[in-house]
This record gives sequence, C-alpha cells and structure tokens, in this order.
Amino acid sequence: MAGIRSLLKKGFFVAVILAGVCSQGICFPLTAKDDRGKEIEFKERPRRIVSLVPTQTELLFSLGLGKEVVGVTNYCNYPEAARQKEKIGGFAEIDVEKILALKPDLVLSFGTIQIPAAEKLEKSGMKVFWMYPRTVNEILDSIVRVGEITGTRREATQMRESMEKEIYALRDALGAIPDDKRQTVFRVMGTDPPATIGAESFQSDVFYLAGGKNAFADVKKDYFEVDAQELVKRNLDLIVMCGADEAGSKQRLKNNPDFKDLPAVKNDAVLIIPCDLTCRPGPRVAETAARIARILHREKFSGKQ
Repeated sequence: MAGIRSLLKKGFFVAVILAGVCSQGICFPLTAKDDRGKEIEFKERPRRIVSLVPTQTELLFSLGLGKEVVGVTNYCNYPEAARQKEKIGGFAEIDVEKILALKPDLVLSFGTIQIPAAEKLEKSGMKVFWMYPRTVNEILDSIVRVGEITGTRREATQMRESMEKEIYALRDALGAIPDDKRQTVFRVMGTDPPATIGAESFQSDVFYLAGGKNAFADVKKDYFEVDAQELVKRNLDLIVMCGADEAGSKQRLKNNPDFKDLPAVKNDAVLIIPCDLTCRPGPRVAETAARIARILHREKFSGKQ
C-alpha cells in the first residue's frame, strides 16, 4: 500500500506540474508571432509584464493580470490601479534601463515609433511582443493573442465575444449605409500644422463602423500632416478631436486660422471624445464607435439609452 500511495503522490505532483504549464488549453512552452511577423517563444507563462502603451495596460488589467504588471508608461491611467505601477517613461521616450531593472519576462510594445526601443530591449535579452492592429477585426484578434501568450485565453475570448455583441448591435442599429451616403469624418491629430489619420489607422475603420467614413481614407498612411487648403476641399461633415476640455477644445479650433472657417467648425459639428477612448485600439473600441454613430445618425438612436 505504501508503494501505491507513493505512486499516487507522484502522480499528483505530475498533475500539478502539468496544470502549471497548461492553462485554458494553452500549454507552455509556446511560440507566437507578433505583428512584425517575428516568432517569439515563451517557455512559461509570463509573471512580470511591462506595458509600453496604455492600450495594452488596459487590456492586461481587463484580463485579470494587474498583479503581473510591473511597469507602465506615464500615460497609463486606466484603470485607476494602473496609476500605481512603476513608470518607465512616455510612449516615445522609453527608459530602457528602468525596464531592464524591472526584469520583465514579457514587454508589450505598440506602433512604429516604438520599434527602435523594442529592438534595443531585445538586444538586451528582453522578450518583446510588438502589435499594431489597423482594423477593428485586428483589434479583436490582438486581444485573443495577448490572452494566449499570458495564459488568459478564456478571459480574452469572452472579452472578444462581448465586444462582438456590441459591434453587431451597432451594425444592426445603423443598417446598410452606402458609401456615397456616409458622412465624412475628420480626425484632428494636430492643429499646428493640421494633422490627421489615413487608411492605415485603426480609427479609420472605427469611423466606418460608426456609419461614417474617414475624410482621408484614400491616403495609405497612418498619421500625417495635411495642407489646410485640402480641408476645405474634403467637405468635412464631422470633426472628431480627443480631449477632456470640450469647450476649450472647440474654442481652439475657432481661434485657429486653418480651422475657423470650416463649415463643420462654424456649425459646431465637432465631437470631443476622451483620448482614453479614441486613441486606444482596445477593449472599449466599440464604445468609441457608438459615440460617433450617435452623432452621425441621431435619427437612428432617438429614444434609445
């Protein structure tokens, strides 16, 4: 009997070990491909994570990984608990030495501007997973991929399904809208000089989901400066700007010589959305689209909460 008990005990420990390397159908080690097309091996589930962008910080906390997050940027303000984490610099001004000192086993990076920092971290032995979703569907996919490499695929899949329900509900409310009937949306990314987004930005797809269309969807770039005269030619129906001070933001456009004479500015067709929403391709992207849709298509949402 002692021998049997010994074997059972060993079997128990083997089961515990297996449970430790397999989570929700995801077993470590695993190899995942980031948006550079680079294959990255994870020998075990990451326990110390640094996020170089607010989008990923929000996602990590939403997946229940707040305790695993050891470093975030100065702009990572959501949820409130993220503010208490160690700061590693800004979005573009990253303190590489501070990140190395935190000894993360995963660094989540985002956008072309962070590629040099990502490569520097990798040369120092860090495991960097770089993402840059450019459409709503790619945002949904990115959430599941982060779930897979962090052992939280169940939570990530549930999040995706919840977001898809919001997206389907919005599409049902709007119905089919021909392209020539969609209002043009101009996203203010800068005012001096004027700057905006093109087809390569995820926000362009968000505008389409909201029943509109990016005024510069024909430009195959993500962000770029634009000539002020071009704004007049585009016949802008709605201007979207991010910020916390609605009155102040609108007044700045009225005082700006490149914007003040635009019909959308004169008619107050200006929507100010918190930067937390419009600039982050993450869990709240459907909420952002819904806000824009309610302005573009008030008649379809009248009487609805």
